[in-house]
Parts: sequence; C-alpha cells; structure tokens
Amino acid sequence: MSFNSFEDADTIRGPYQNWFHAAANIVVWNTALTLTLAVPVASFYASFNSEAQYQSGLTWLWAYDYELLGTTYSAKLYGTILPNDEVEWEMYISQAGGFTDVLWYSGITAFDGSYANWTLYQDGNNPRPFIQADYLRDNGNGVEAIRYTNITPNVVENGDYIEYQEENGATPYDRAYDVFRAGSGNLLEIEWNSIGQDGRVKDKERFQDTNWHCWGSNLMDVACP
Repeated sequence: MSFNSFEDADTIRGPYQNWFHAAANIVVWNTALTLTLAVPVASFYASFNSEAQYQSGLTWLWAYDYELLGTTYSAKLYGTILPNDEVEWEMYISQAGGFTDVLWYSGITAFDGSYANWTLYQDGNNPRPFIQADYLRDNGNGVEAIRYTNITPNVVENGDYIEYQEENGATPYDRAYDVFRAGSGNLLEIEWNSIGQDGRVKDKERFQDTNWHCWGSNLMDVACP
C-alpha cells in the first residue's frame, strides 16, 4: 500500500486543513503497519535469497535465517500448489532465544497475480490475529485495490480498515483511500490526483456534513468545483 502522497503530514501546517486531515488519518495506519509488520515483511523478502526444497503433495519449503534490528530469526515458508491455479502459503518464524515456530502469516495467491488474501499475526510471544489483507487487480482496466482490516480479537478497533485504490487513467482523481472505523461506523473517503496532488476528503464525523472538502496542487484548501 502506497503512503507516499501523505508522508509529510507531521511537517505541514497552515491553510492545509483538508489535506492535513486526510494525511493524519493515513499516517496513523502507516505507523501501525510499519511497526507491526517489520518481522513478516523482512522474512518474506529474505526468502528471495533461499532455494526451495520440494516436500510432498505439491508443497515446497524455503528454510533460512535472517537478521532484523540485531536479532536473528529462522523462517520456514511453505508454498502448496492448489488445483484452482492458486498457491497456499504459510510462514513460521522462530526468534533466537525466544519464540519457536510461530505461524506469522498465511494466505492464498492467484497464479496470475490478480488477487491475494492474507492473514497476519502479531507478537510471537503471544500470537494472535492482527490484519487481514485482501488484494485485487483488474489486469485489463488498470485498477488495483488493497484493504487491511484489523481482526484483533476483543479490541474496539476490530473491523477497522483502510483500503487503497488505484485507477490509472481515471480523471480527475486516480487514487483513493477509504478509512473505516467500526466503533463509530464512520467512513473517511479520500480521493486525489497522483500527478497534480490535488484532491478532496469527505468525513461526516470531522466536518459534520457529507460534502467533499478539497485541496489544490499546492495542498492548500480550495473550494470544491
């Protein structure tokens, strides 16, 4: 999920309230995901340097060690070919001097890359579901979407999600975010142009209306057309 257009939200102030409100909500998710997904992301990238060993039943195993922030981890990534042009994945991670063979994520990917569904866990010492990630790509129309949903049990944030969408060639806005809070039922909608950087935000909870609130290419507030 791309956060590039909103990564400077902590440095900009002034007449940028519409853009800043959009950016601040995106940064919250970006920070949470960056901190909690560091181990699984690093483990997956490290698999590119390992050679798979065939097991049985159309299952392959990548087994390797890698380091992250001075800590050594051991990973076991299983990939199983399914009958309907899909691959089932399971990643087990052990930490040197810590937890052992914890299922850190599992998922299904399509052979053609058109969709993927993942379940990610957090905290190797007390593993629990954390994020469901759903990806969809329309190869013919240049449309892509990825949604992260909080599935942590017994927390008020369960059901919250952020969804990022790309629709190349769409005008005037070819990028979008939806940010949903399950507790309040509030949906924040953001749309912007990836080239011009102008955009708009809709948030009933923040603005007390259902109107779009816009910013220009300089990120300053403007009246919506």
